[in-house]
Amino acid sequence: MDFLKKKYDEELNSEGAVEIVGYPFDRSRILGELEPTTYDMAFADWLEQRRLRLLEKADEIISQFDNAPRFERLKRTYKAGGSIPFVGAGISIQCGYPGWTKFLYQTCAESHVRGDVLTELLQKGEYELAAQLLHDDLGAALFNENMESVFSSEKDLIGAIHYLPLLYPGSSVITTNYDRLIERAYKGFQQGFDTIKYGRSLAECVRLMAAGSRMLLKLHGECDQAEDRVLLKREYDAAYADGASVEIFFNRVLFGKSLLFVGCSLTVDRTIKSMIEVVSKYGATTLPRHYAILELKDDDDRVARKKSLAAANIFPIWYPENDHEESIESICLKLLED
Repeated sequence: MDFLKKKYDEELNSEGAVEIVGYPFDRSRILGELEPTTYDMAFADWLEQRRLRLLEKADEIISQFDNAPRFERLKRTYKAGGSIPFVGAGISIQCGYPGWTKFLYQTCAESHVRGDVLTELLQKGEYELAAQLLHDDLGAALFNENMESVFSSEKDLIGAIHYLPLLYPGSSVITTNYDRLIERAYKGFQQGFDTIKYGRSLAECVRLMAAGSRMLLKLHGECDQAEDRVLLKREYDAAYADGASVEIFFNRVLFGKSLLFVGCSLTVDRTIKSMIEVVSKYGATTLPRHYAILELKDDDDRVARKKSLAAANIFPIWYPENDHEESIESICLKLLED
């Protein structure tokens, strides 16, 4: 758990620097350099206290609503090697990348598209059309450069991203994110993935996964590769059309392992719609159940939300609003330790 040393140092330094003959020194540096053994012992004790606190938090979350039996089913599936992670933007937001809504508003501020026009589209859930509108206003070169600048920047790995290679060391990973956090997290833990597949080149992925290949499947492509990207409305239409690459992928992968959604909002976007179509076509009883570690907003109709997710064969483990980092981390730790 060396990745937590930065957080530990921040807590050590929270009382301010120590001034010696007019020069400030961080407390963590003083302890680490002058008494490294004491530093390591204190860090180990801090880790244990934090572990116990997070496990207690996980127990509190699991005790809410109908989370407990669902977590038990998820745990059995996970221990049997029957699940793979599906990583959403919430994991990247923890590390400092903007969410998709924030990115669109930031881009809008540098365009001639009126803010109220963008707001109206987003309120209708027309994210693809909003991206298309901004792209067409700015032009491909400027829009693509902006996207690459934002999502190719290197952020610190923070929070639940560290647990992915611990939970799924030999597994493929699916994501709709455009950044490279997952690649970096796995490269630091092992030797990375056997291969990375993007956007529209997913045709052989299910066969390769079945053969044991450790793959990163970036369904919507990379931030700097417009060729395989799935972002604008016309790109979504091409990728998710009947018989197209992403649509075929979902038809096949949903007959395989259970998905665990982490950091996903799971609103009714193209991904969810595709899953709903597969479930509707073949029946929920013929497909694996999928699970999600999901925020429950204070104004959500929980039962209605649960019903809509069940249409895609997704079953949520709820955590409280605005408590993303520690809630997701605590559930991941509980799953790992159990």
